[in-house]
Amino acid sequence: MVEVFPRLLPALWVTIKVSFVSLFFAFFIGLFFGTINSVFSKLNPFNLITRSYVWFVLCTPIIIQIYAAYLLLPKVGIQLDVFWVGVIALTFNSAGYQTEISRASISSIPKGQYEASKTLGMSFFNTMFFIILPQAIKRMLPATANEASHLIKASAILSVIALLELHKAAINLQGNSFKFIELLALQAMLYLPLVLGTSFIASYLQKSKDDSSNINLAK
Repeated sequence: MVEVFPRLLPALWVTIKVSFVSLFFAFFIGLFFGTINSVFSKLNPFNLITRSYVWFVLCTPIIIQIYAAYLLLPKVGIQLDVFWVGVIALTFNSAGYQTEISRASISSIPKGQYEASKTLGMSFFNTMFFIILPQAIKRMLPATANEASHLIKASAILSVIALLELHKAAINLQGNSFKFIELLALQAMLYLPLVLGTSFIASYLQKSKDDSSNINLAK
C-alpha cells in the first residue's frame, strides 16, 4: 500500500477543495436566506421561496441533487468542469442546512436588542449588520464546522459524476490492483483526520460559545 498512497494524495486535495469551496458559498447563501426567514413574515413571498428550498433540500437525497446538477445544467446551456458541478451540488445541499443554522442563530438573539437599537436611532439595516449578525455568526460557527464534516463525507458521492476525488480515485485503483479491503482501509485513514479535525474545531467553538454565555450570565 506504500506505492498506492502517493497516488491518492491529489484526489485527497480535490476532496478538500470541493468540500471547503462549497462550504464557503453555502455559508453566505445560508446566511442570506436565514436572515430573510428571520426578518420577513411567514407569508412573505421571499420567505415562502426560501422555506420551499430548505424543505426540498432536507427531503431529497443528496445523490438526486448531484445528478440534477450534472444532468440539468447542460440542458440550460451551462457547461462546467465536473469540479464546479460538484461544488454547485454540494453548495445547493449545504446551503439548505446553513439556512436553518442561520435562522436559528438570528432568532436566538434577544428581541430587546432590536428595541434598544431602535431607541438609539439606528436603522434596521445598521441594527442587523452591526449588532445582530456579528452575534449570530459567532453562534453559527460550531454548527458550520459540523457542516464541514458532513461535506467532506458527502463529497465521496460525487464519484457518481466521475469527479476524481478520494473515493473515485480509490475505486479506480481497486479495479487495477484488486486490493479492495486495503484501499477501503486507506480511504478511511485519509478521511479520518479531516473529519476528526473539523469535529474538534466544532467542539472547541461550542465550548467557547458556552463559556462566553456563562460569563454573560454571570454579569
